[in-house]
Amino acid sequence: MTQLSVCMIVKDEEALLSRCLESVKGIADEIIIVDTGSTDRTKQIAENYGAKIYDYVWSNDFAAARNESLRHAAGKWILVLDADEYLGSNDHSKWIEFLQKEKPQAHLAYTLPVINFTGEKDYQEEMTTAPVTRLFPNFKGIHFERPIHEQLTRGGKEKLLHKKISLEIYHTGYQLQRVTEKSKHERNMSIFNEMKKANKLSAYDWFTLGNQYRFGKEDEEALQCYERAAKGATAKEAWYSHCLMGLISLYFKNGRLDSSWRWTEKELYKYKDFSEYHTIKGIHFETLGFFDDAIASYLQAINTAEQRAKRNQEIWLVDPMYSFETPVQQLVDIYFRLNDNQQAIYWLSKLLNKNNRNPKVLLKLVEWLCQNEEPAAIIGFLDKIYDVRNEAECNLLFKISLVLGQAELVNYYEKYLTKLDNINILDQFRYAILTDKQEEWMSLSIPEVNNDVDWKLQIWVQMVVGALKWNSLQRLHEITRILDHDDITQLTSIVEKLFFENSSVEEGLLKHYSSSLFLVSKQLFLIKEFEKFDQFIQLCKLPGIINQLANYFYTLNLTDMAMNYYSILLSQKELDFNSLVNLGLYHANQGYYSDAVEFLNEAIDKQPKAKHLYYSLIQHATREQKQYFIDKFNLQFPEYGGISFVHNFLNNAKKA
Repeated sequence: MTQLSVCMIVKDEEALLSRCLESVKGIADEIIIVDTGSTDRTKQIAENYGAKIYDYVWSNDFAAARNESLRHAAGKWILVLDADEYLGSNDHSKWIEFLQKEKPQAHLAYTLPVINFTGEKDYQEEMTTAPVTRLFPNFKGIHFERPIHEQLTRGGKEKLLHKKISLEIYHTGYQLQRVTEKSKHERNMSIFNEMKKANKLSAYDWFTLGNQYRFGKEDEEALQCYERAAKGATAKEAWYSHCLMGLISLYFKNGRLDSSWRWTEKELYKYKDFSEYHTIKGIHFETLGFFDDAIASYLQAINTAEQRAKRNQEIWLVDPMYSFETPVQQLVDIYFRLNDNQQAIYWLSKLLNKNNRNPKVLLKLVEWLCQNEEPAAIIGFLDKIYDVRNEAECNLLFKISLVLGQAELVNYYEKYLTKLDNINILDQFRYAILTDKQEEWMSLSIPEVNNDVDWKLQIWVQMVVGALKWNSLQRLHEITRILDHDDITQLTSIVEKLFFENSSVEEGLLKHYSSSLFLVSKQLFLIKEFEKFDQFIQLCKLPGIINQLANYFYTLNLTDMAMNYYSILLSQKELDFNSLVNLGLYHANQGYYSDAVEFLNEAIDKQPKAKHLYYSLIQHATREQKQYFIDKFNLQFPEYGGISFVHNFLNNAKKA
């Protein structure tokens, strides 16, 4: 007997169809393909996998096309997939066991979590999940209705029930490149417009239309749709929590925190047994400067996920990131902001233990460790997380060490690599500088120029560092010509005048390029070329660069160095916004509240919309000052006074 029929509708899917069909080999007894007009190799690929192919004239109705595929299915069970979806190769035994043991029932279909990869490229880690009913028994009258985001139904018979199961489907269809190729947005909107004209939109349709508007970056239209959907549904609907999260995140994104908080407390609270509720609360607290409350909420989110895992319950409601990665990353940011470095490093380590292939986390952690620990201690710490005998893991550590200019670490990890010929040209320049190989640095050539401006700037930084290290201007000129970018040419001219001609440069020009020049000073510091670093700072003695260096040292726990630079800037009245905030929070943490208020007040004079600063200002201000800062906050954010925790805080502050 035919156990499982995989039913699909496709058009021009040659790029991804093979992956999908390969993923069901071994569990699908037949593959039904309804083709709506492919002009590429889609049909040929389907034939290679033994699929049964049926041509169908597209009628702007997904349900009709889906039902055509069901009409040809002979299996006991039907699994519906799209070409940009696939099953996990390690899950086949679970699928087979389920299909053999489960008894088909006419009133029951099965809802599976679809893991959506939503980044720009296949390797990016942006993920969301959505429950979708895709598995159901055949020959029970179950079919699709609604022309878009089609839903299963039993027609006029008894209501179809949905049962959640843990078998997963993976989806990459809404990655940006993929959507551009398929023009899905325009196609879907045309169907929605037809439904709106016919006045046939249900609450679920308004939700899916909101998703479509959100994808098209039409936020206001998306919000209206989400609101309409939420008011027409209940928490029992499988999609309702996703609608809430879309609504809350869009309000938050657009600075309407009063609305995002209202929906959080009114509706998301119903899901308080999931991490999402606590993480979203924490983000609101943090955004408005209530850091202690934010920390408590993030810790509660992590604990909630851990407790659900222990009870073998679903760990997340909508998005797995909210159960661990997001709250932990937010904790790291807050602790660094509050200068509680030990806690920040503790949680960074937790992130790395969860996923040791995350280069951003590894870079941030090792960068801090390199300025606060000895190389031997760092290596010992990393050896507990990574296996240097694993080529991929060792290569990652080697490259991170190169980026951070850590010669001791580079030498250690290089010993375990079988070859170095697979490192890119940027890392080759870094390696030559770090290992003091001037001839190699001189001889390296760029095989092909990348048009990315940031890449060109990174190459230029390495060329300047090498030119200053070996007092060699010729190679810098050669690479500048190859990179062929006006800003790079201008930057090279600045370096040449300052360091090789001992002539002055217009201050306005230095200000314009201060961020790029800071990158050079930072790299000189990292590779311990301290004499060149001091020379660079003396010649580029510009407040913009000094502020960036001071704030960089502050984040690395190099407090004495940071304070030296801050003192210079303070005497010159050149502290920028970030420097003022760092000094304000630092003095508040040390108990010097009058100094904290002075720095933070100056910061909001520069940026009155910096909403996260008012809490600390009001909290630490004298009784005479409090009302002034409360009035200033209300003037900037009159709508935020209605947020419950803000309202309570302001009322208590007035009474203090």
